[in-house]
Amino acid sequence: MNENDLTKLISRIEHNAFGVIYGSVTVMALLLSAEHGSATPVKTAIILFGSILAIVLAETFAKISSDAVHNRKPIGWDAVRHGWHHSRPTLIAANIPTLVIATAATGWYSYDMAVGIAQLAATILLVVYGFSIGWVIYGRVIPGMLHAAFTGSIGAALALLKFTIH
Repeated sequence: MNENDLTKLISRIEHNAFGVIYGSVTVMALLLSAEHGSATPVKTAIILFGSILAIVLAETFAKISSDAVHNRKPIGWDAVRHGWHHSRPTLIAANIPTLVIATAATGWYSYDMAVGIAQLAATILLVVYGFSIGWVIYGRVIPGMLHAAFTGSIGAALALLKFTIH
């Protein structure tokens, strides 16, 4: 990987960090309320997708509206495109676990295993982006690992809470 590729990767990480972290934590929080054992993967996936979409649309509309008020300019298509572009990482990060749960409907694995894999996927995203944030800020491995541990611990704590509740 040359320096130009590394610069592009870091730029992508910086741009997507908010959305990926927000989406991963949001889906973990929503999984806390998911039924255990008897739930159907398709129903859970639809509820997760719908909930995540509603949250992202609300966040995007609130941001677009607040920017319009702050700038005293009407909302135009550029603002809508910018808002949607900002929301994509959140939707992608949150819907990876949703797809894992939906895939359980094929019978390849159980619903409970799907929830565990979904939580693991969201936690891995948190760890990767946590490390990336530490790396971008400090340019060193140890701070990156500390950020990865902290950010990943959020996902691990939410997964542990779900396990404890259910």
